Amino acid sequence: MENAYFFLEIIEELKNIPRRGWEIRNVPNPESVSDHMYRMAIMCSMVSGIDEYTRTRAVDVALIHDMGEAIVGDITPSDGISREQKHEREEMALKFLRCTLLDSHPDLANSVLDLWYEYEAGESKAAVLVRQLDKLECINQAVIYQQRTGINLEEFMDLKKVVTMPELKPLLDACLQKHKETKMRKDMDLLVISVSGGPGVGKGTQCARLANEFGFHHISVGDLLREEAARPTSPYHDFIPESIKKSVLLPAQLTTQLLRQAMSRAQSEGKRKFLLDGFPRSISQAVDFESKICKFQATLSLECSEAELRDRLQRRSALSDRIDDNPDSVVRRLQTFNEHNAEVLKHLQASGPLFHIECRGTIEEVYMSTRTRVLEIFGME
Repeated sequence: MENAYFFLEIIEELKNIPRRGWEIRNVPNPESVSDHMYRMAIMCSMVSGIDEYTRTRAVDVALIHDMGEAIVGDITPSDGISREQKHEREEMALKFLRCTLLDSHPDLANSVLDLWYEYEAGESKAAVLVRQLDKLECINQAVIYQQRTGINLEEFMDLKKVVTMPELKPLLDACLQKHKETKMRKDMDLLVISVSGGPGVGKGTQCARLANEFGFHHISVGDLLREEAARPTSPYHDFIPESIKKSVLLPAQLTTQLLRQAMSRAQSEGKRKFLLDGFPRSISQAVDFESKICKFQATLSLECSEAELRDRLQRRSALSDRIDDNPDSVVRRLQTFNEHNAEVLKHLQASGPLFHIECRGTIEEVYMSTRTRVLEIFGME
């Protein structure tokens, strides 16, 4: 089995070879060759409307098509190497890899080379699918990198011309729509303020008044999640209530996705100023939001003692039908908030000013303090 180990040792290098096209365009920490092939294999599994043989064959082709780059590297047109030379170098790399498998896995050894020849010929249904997915994966990755880094990768949108299979149109349209939304967010120059504070501190009350006076679009992340959970057709219909009941922080990607949808709807109506009530609750939520949407311009931290929060939540629970307002959930929610809040505020302070607002007075007194801070933020724009 020594040669089998040798084979695995060689293809391990695929994890360490960045995709050259992104490197040339100065994308930080770009995907590796193995990242690219893995995502393509998953995309093959996601395609609807194709027969199972083609799907399975396409997964195999996707996992092999760039394997030779473990030996010859990721050759791009900018390297000055002809298509014929590139083909020859990759062919010899695949033949070498075949040699390393012949003793221990002869069927796989022959399959590796056959799959690569099938991809290069581009004639079978599986090869056509993988070739078009190769371009679609580039479009998808370009959209992600553009929203994450701000680097102009518009040129990759032209690849849509070669993605012609009807089965790929839904995903292609989704990528192009996300690209359009990313450009719209950049063009609108958003003002986003995080409104932080423990459960029961009065974030919703203060945000509603600020929205009314200053024209903010107020989004309560808690309400957003409850609305999504109440939607019968939502795939998260059961998952969200279970997470809330257990006071387990929801995946950062889910909250960002729901916020992105809500903000896009508001932006289509011309809104550019947002109050995000109760978000972020963790560093991972903050980082995911910032990488996919925008930075926070400022943070309003509404604060009062834990004893006061408990008292407020107990009074509210008597009139509430929310699953997170029962006594056991209240304890867990406060514990979860206290575990993460300090590090979240420290992270947000690196993006913009952080204002601590004491909430022990009347609602009007707290609002006047909050209002003053918002006026300061407007002065900083």
